[in-house]
Amino acid sequence: MIKGNKGEWSEFYAFLKILTDGKMFTADKNLEILKDNFHIVLKIIREETESRKSYDISKQDGNVVIRDEKSEFCNIVEINKIKSKVAEIFEEMKNSNGTTFQVLSAEGVMKDLRCIQIKASNIHKADLTIVLHDKKSPEFPELGFSIKSMLGSPSTLLNASGATNFTYKVVESFSEASSENNISAVREKSKHVYDAGGHLEFVSMDNEGFRTNLRKVDSNFPQMIAEILKHYYKGKASKISDLVDSVSDDADFCKKLDLNKRDFAFKMKRFLSDVALGMTPKKEWDGYASAHGGYIIVKEDGDVVCYHIYNRDKFEDYLYDNTKLDTPSTTRHKFGDFYTENGEKRIKYNLQIRFVK
Repeated sequence: MIKGNKGEWSEFYAFLKILTDGKMFTADKNLEILKDNFHIVLKIIREETESRKSYDISKQDGNVVIRDEKSEFCNIVEINKIKSKVAEIFEEMKNSNGTTFQVLSAEGVMKDLRCIQIKASNIHKADLTIVLHDKKSPEFPELGFSIKSMLGSPSTLLNASGATNFTYKVVESFSEASSENNISAVREKSKHVYDAGGHLEFVSMDNEGFRTNLRKVDSNFPQMIAEILKHYYKGKASKISDLVDSVSDDADFCKKLDLNKRDFAFKMKRFLSDVALGMTPKKEWDGYASAHGGYIIVKEDGDVVCYHIYNRDKFEDYLYDNTKLDTPSTTRHKFGDFYTENGEKRIKYNLQIRFVK
């Protein structure tokens, strides 16, 4: 039997829930379901490592038609047979302990639906591809959705890596010994620099591709994120919305970039949704969403809601109010220590964005 963590099992649960409900409910910025605002589901497509399977419920006759594109296998399963197990799967998944675990009640369902894994192949940004009945379009495009779970530990929106390091120059007006690496925490080092009369100036990003991607949001956006990081590691705040408030209070910085709080918040919201829907640090971004349908969220009570591309404003508000910066491993990502380069004392900060819950 397959094992997975709560995020991976939540992905499989979302697939079952949407398939058996036959619809996806949208939500407001607080994740509250908008009961009168939903999308009719015609087909769901899952990308497994060795095959691509489609689950067609467009006939609305109480059956799901399963097709495996590789083997050309075809089968029909009654939806009610699957639906009767969905709540049981959720409860077992929610109440399971350990990093990874089995969900025994899912075994029969996986067999009926010919599923050999619980999450999409890692090469795809979209976790589920869904065909919706769209009153606004005569076509039936395949739309990719990314799935996030509110069960277990808060998931990341932007994963840390060497590509998300930002480099700063330490400008000192104090003794050289005060910036030695004898202070353990990254925030303590930053605080020590400023408390002793020094400050940090943004120099560069470690990854040119990520810098180029950020400049697609705004030509000055690398500097904006660099300033956000400085305020975070100075201990000003951790939530994205609070950090934007903090930076916006810096009159000199805002004047230099001709920036006001409203514009900064707008650009940050757009950046967060771009990351959610396709932008990654290590790959050149063309400006288009690869998870181009939107976002699906599994809530703690078992409800599954979506933010469709049509209600992107609500999605952006949700991301803005529910994400924060986090400090990843300093040793793994090689940041947080003072060092000397080109005769300058420098330090790197790392960008990682995580959901509040």
